[in-house]
Amino acid sequence: MLKADCSDLTYEECIYWSGYCEWNEDTGLCQNLAGGGGDDDIQFGPYQFDYLTEADSIRGSELYNGTLLYFPLDANPPYSSIVLIDAFGDEFGLQSWARYFSSYGFIAMTIGNFDRSTRDGNSEWDYADRALGLLDAIETIKQENTRELSPLFGQVDTISFAVSGYSTSGGGAHTAATMDSTLKTAILLNPAVAFLDSINCPAETDYYCLIEEHLDHDVPVLIFAGENEYDELVDPDDPTYSNMWALPQYEYVPETTDKTYFESAGEGHGSSVFPAGDVADYSLAWLNYFLLDEQSYCDFLIEAPQTTSQFFTTLQCSSTISYDINNDGQINNQDLVIVVLSIVNNSQTEHSSDLNFDSSVDIFDLLLLSDYLLDL
Repeated sequence: MLKADCSDLTYEECIYWSGYCEWNEDTGLCQNLAGGGGDDDIQFGPYQFDYLTEADSIRGSELYNGTLLYFPLDANPPYSSIVLIDAFGDEFGLQSWARYFSSYGFIAMTIGNFDRSTRDGNSEWDYADRALGLLDAIETIKQENTRELSPLFGQVDTISFAVSGYSTSGGGAHTAATMDSTLKTAILLNPAVAFLDSINCPAETDYYCLIEEHLDHDVPVLIFAGENEYDELVDPDDPTYSNMWALPQYEYVPETTDKTYFESAGEGHGSSVFPAGDVADYSLAWLNYFLLDEQSYCDFLIEAPQTTSQFFTTLQCSSTISYDINNDGQINNQDLVIVVLSIVNNSQTEHSSDLNFDSSVDIFDLLLLSDYLLDL
């Protein structure tokens, strides 16, 4: 979380925190970002949500610095989970993302960093430390499943977890993916990452760098970037630093791993710091696909959103799956009945009837399925 007002920042600091602030060329000052990323900019889902902290007797940890554990109310357990960490600062960073995901039926837990103000000034808090914090937070969520006084008692899917982070902590989330192959996916928000490697990395970078073998893993990754962030942050004379950002990460992940590179047109380093627009919609579809195994989202995920300047993916889909609402291997009138009942009852079923991925089941979904059946 940003610990200063935008007006206190230098030009370089303002550009770095472009998810929160913007530089005013007329005044020569840094100012709060127009639109602000507040709740008014977020399209919340159908579920109310609440949150727990360590004051509510959830497990504490020495591997991260505080937490907010958001969870949906009256959704359909067991709940899949995602753990998020901001670039720097406390657990209130990425709180908007946690609230957003919880409103769609996921557990979403934010954790805080151990910045210099909260640790030994001579110690480091690097990408691997962030990764360990994210993985330890998963254990905290699992323990809520067995804590009898927890509102999540018996409601946690203990094998369905994702991790996420912004900027440097996006690198932490990617590092976590290399550490734990049981993760269902990682969502990397404008990530930067380097690995401590005394064999392959030079001494002048304190033995940190990024090479292809560092990202040899099979955890699906969604990597967000801004079209302008490289120019904002990277000195072309610094080849090591220039190689740490989103596109090299996408390129280094094996082609056999499910991966997507989503670059927002005209945006900078803050392109994915708030859940809004195509970034939010795509992230939600990604979680539904990889955490809930909702195969109907795949066709949406392989289409480049209109707001992207570059979009690459290795995802491959079967074109018939998305219309098989009841997952019985056939597309017929039974699927049509499920969509009609969903509309009449104004409720989701255990199957995905939202064929156009607009977060509601309505006449447009019915028309899509009807047209498809007529063409059979």
